[in-house]
Amino acid sequence: MLQAGVCHLRGWIMNKIVADIIISNAQRIPGHPAVIDQGREYTFLQYATRVQRLLDALVQAGCRRRYRVSVLSRNCAEYLEIYGACELGGFIAAPVNYRLTASEINYIVDNTTPSVLFYGAEFLPVVAEIRTPGTLYVQIDQGELPEWAVPYAEFIEGGESKIPDKLPAPEDPVYIVHTSGTTGNPKGAVLGQSAQYGTAQVISDAAGITRDDRFLLVQPLFHVGAKFLQLAHHLQGAAIFIQREFNPRVVWDTLQKERITTLQLVPTMIEMLLADEFAGSRDPARVKTIFYSTAPIRETLLRKALSVFGPVFIQQYGSTEGSSISNLTKSQHRPDGTAAQQRRLLSAGQACTGVEIKIVNSDGTVADAGEPGEIVVRHPDIMQEYWNDPVATAESISDGWLNMGDIGYLDEEGFLFIVDRKKDMIISGGENIYPREVEIALEQHRAVKQCAVIGIPDERWGEAVCAFVVLSGECVESELTEHCRTLIAGYKKPKKIHFVEELPRLATGKVDKVKLRAPYWQGQQTQVI
Repeated sequence: MLQAGVCHLRGWIMNKIVADIIISNAQRIPGHPAVIDQGREYTFLQYATRVQRLLDALVQAGCRRRYRVSVLSRNCAEYLEIYGACELGGFIAAPVNYRLTASEINYIVDNTTPSVLFYGAEFLPVVAEIRTPGTLYVQIDQGELPEWAVPYAEFIEGGESKIPDKLPAPEDPVYIVHTSGTTGNPKGAVLGQSAQYGTAQVISDAAGITRDDRFLLVQPLFHVGAKFLQLAHHLQGAAIFIQREFNPRVVWDTLQKERITTLQLVPTMIEMLLADEFAGSRDPARVKTIFYSTAPIRETLLRKALSVFGPVFIQQYGSTEGSSISNLTKSQHRPDGTAAQQRRLLSAGQACTGVEIKIVNSDGTVADAGEPGEIVVRHPDIMQEYWNDPVATAESISDGWLNMGDIGYLDEEGFLFIVDRKKDMIISGGENIYPREVEIALEQHRAVKQCAVIGIPDERWGEAVCAFVVLSGECVESELTEHCRTLIAGYKKPKKIHFVEELPRLATGKVDKVKLRAPYWQGQQTQVI
């Protein structure tokens, strides 16, 4: 049970909205740097002014509360302004993963039906392919401008700087972030105003973020993790330094040049930063916090990272639907501690403030300490629903408890250990890959009779996509790989393909993926790397 003081705090947070962060910073610290993007720097007052002008321009274009606004772009200051206009105006931001194929992007856009779609010029061919009547298209950066699009600079200039007469309510939705499942198409998790404020507060408190921090944002902003961290830092008035995409050499240079104190990385990024080629240029002296997420890190890599950066790591376990669930704090990263402390390097830490975690058996009873079962969680910041999908919502949330889709266990002191994913999701380089969509792509090749896709351990990417294929005609591995590249994003295509006579099956007729995975995961410390 939560302590009274914690309950009081959560009640206060539940009345707050993410729009408050923009307004408060502009009033309290107007001259403090808010966003720095490739030589462009905006103070909190300048950032708020641009957000308000963009909001007014959207209203003039016909946007109203709960209208969706999509973004297809790499990281940039304008991306945060679009988010901010939605937060302040009551619109729903619906970011799109630019790494997807046109057909995948089209499905997500069709699902949310945005009134306005902002896009980077490099994605013009995709936008032209999926363009539909009734949507306003705004091109963020310079480049060839089609007659049916409006330049961002001109669009924002048409708006006035003013705070709306009525701000969004705490329960109003503010983001729709699509996340892959194990069956069907991607689902749009609807996230609310007060819930996102609460998530920002939890992360900020856990890390001790202050106004003096300087956060390097390298994760793509279509990922909810990047958005969580941006909100957590702006909640405390810290500056955000934007990188368009991850580049290890640029990261090392930026850490030193811009005196970066905090950053968020996935394990794959950490491994790239620790490559031997950068051994002579490492200078992490000012870094005080590194958040790592999307998957537990390999113990050998974590130990190496601790030897280079020091005790600055915080592991975050959560999801788009569940927000921040647990964390392994800096002080809990004890590579030279007791046997129990070293074993907990493999854990996802303990529950965040206000979060309840249960491990349940297949019959719904609560599992004993150390006994694996399904991870379910309850707290005020979980998603509201899946957009336009009440069936999936009901399957995921029951009596306020969210099923995380993972198998894990709690030890005697409440440390959470992730054993495996109940869902067959593959996480490769921090990206979620839905096996069925890879199988569907493979099945569209003339020579493929049957196939099954699993994730196998990979030293660099955490997991790699591995396919088992039964052929009906002649075909080679490279032909299938190139075939998949035309149908799905490049990072989803199989890295390894095995041609087999038949697939192992259960009595029910389903493919026995446990048997397929077993040889690869035998001896691994965890099946979620």
